[in-house]
Amino acid sequence: MIFVFWLIFAILVGFYASSKGRSGIGFFIIAIVLSPLIGFIIALMISPVNAQMEMNAIESGEMKKCPSCAELVKVEAKLCKHCRSELA
Repeated sequence: MIFVFWLIFAILVGFYASSKGRSGIGFFIIAIVLSPLIGFIIALMISPVNAQMEMNAIESGEMKKCPSCAELVKVEAKLCKHCRSELA
């Protein structure tokens, strides 16, 4: 029974790390080997990979890059909130 909870929490650690742009499988393995608690603490302490998170937002269709300043804006935006340029 403990192994089942260990496995479930290790999977959750992997999903959390993946949401921060990190390797979900790598953190799953860390959580299995060390412990889910230690894996989660490590995942909390590391910073997100912004480039990976930006790419995921663009691929999902939620965001697009402004052609003038290259900042992310919502797809529905008509004006860039960063540089105030008009978006097509």
